[in-house]
Amino acid sequence: MEDLFNPPVSSRVYVYPNVAAYEVLCLGNPQLVSLSGQIKHLPKLNLEKSNTINYSIASEFAFTTVAKKLVFTEQMIISFEQEEKNTWKKQNLDTNVINASIKYGIAAGKQIIDWLLKDNYIQVKAMERYVLQEKSSSWRPTAPEYMNALEPNWPYMRPLVMDSASQIKSIPNVVYSEKKNSECYKLSYDVYKTAKSLDTVQKTIALFWDCNPNISYSKGHITYFVHKISPGGHWIKIAGQACRNLNLDELKTAEIYALLTIGLYDAFLSCWSEKFRSHAIRPETYINRLIDPKWLPYIQTPPFPEYTSGHSVISNASSYILTRIIPQPYSYTDSSEMYIGIPPRSFKSFEDASEEAGISRFYGGIHFMPSVTNGAEQGKKVGKLVFESIKTRK
Repeated sequence: MEDLFNPPVSSRVYVYPNVAAYEVLCLGNPQLVSLSGQIKHLPKLNLEKSNTINYSIASEFAFTTVAKKLVFTEQMIISFEQEEKNTWKKQNLDTNVINASIKYGIAAGKQIIDWLLKDNYIQVKAMERYVLQEKSSSWRPTAPEYMNALEPNWPYMRPLVMDSASQIKSIPNVVYSEKKNSECYKLSYDVYKTAKSLDTVQKTIALFWDCNPNISYSKGHITYFVHKISPGGHWIKIAGQACRNLNLDELKTAEIYALLTIGLYDAFLSCWSEKFRSHAIRPETYINRLIDPKWLPYIQTPPFPEYTSGHSVISNASSYILTRIIPQPYSYTDSSEMYIGIPPRSFKSFEDASEEAGISRFYGGIHFMPSVTNGAEQGKKVGKLVFESIKTRK
């Protein structure tokens, strides 16, 4: 949130520190299985096991070492590191063990950094910006900022579990048409009609799952921004609440974060591959062109193509993984949005939450229904692939 990372980039920021922390814990806890070899290009940590290392401390500093490489606001992480050091001193932990463990964690983090720097991010960010397609069916920038499409080259990033960003594809989108008796027009009118008659619950759902990291508002000559968590960040907060609510231990928590963030990362790759293969028009553009030139969606349209719904893909990938790694049944109250004044919402299950996350985009007026339903199936396939490809326990 502080650094305004967009959703795909955020997934990169989330995954590598969690992989680093997990891999260090594997060295000190033989019941865990290393991700090396399961993530084919991830090398084993070149560190000797030692009885003098506190692997909990080492894993934290592996996490923070990698995190500082990926963010701009390093000082926030440095402050956290200092708070942890003060806590360990108050607990009368051996100073030599603390220092050796910190050094060990930093060394592990540097090895993970060497690996992550080969993920094509630098090359992707240097590639050509998005070039608008000429077809009437193609995505166009929308109000209020009319930004160019975000991360059009993201599908060139190195996957973690998938063989390529296009391995898991959605079924083809509805054929574009401007005829009033066409399926495309009917779907657009459904968005228009629903958005004009939203009830209180539907509005609450749309806002609860908005998760737009950077929303701009203009009043007169002043433009200001509201920063929110990304869709991936929302699911990480959900996982964190579950770990605390169920009093899960350190190993289980690290396992959950590693699997979840790997799923988020590959799910964004899969989704962005579809977005920039189909270049689909947003409801706002279609409706303004053919139904109502003054219509605006309830939430702001994000700046990238419509098909498939990112929230549908990553929410269903996340719920698939969390349902299988967190003890069930599990119902919960999600308070992730209280920091911006949105009340908590209760869910019977992770699947219940992922379904609501998907439909929220339809209520918000930023997605057609096939993008929601087909995106959900796409996400489940990614979640299934990640969960079945990675073994975390012997």
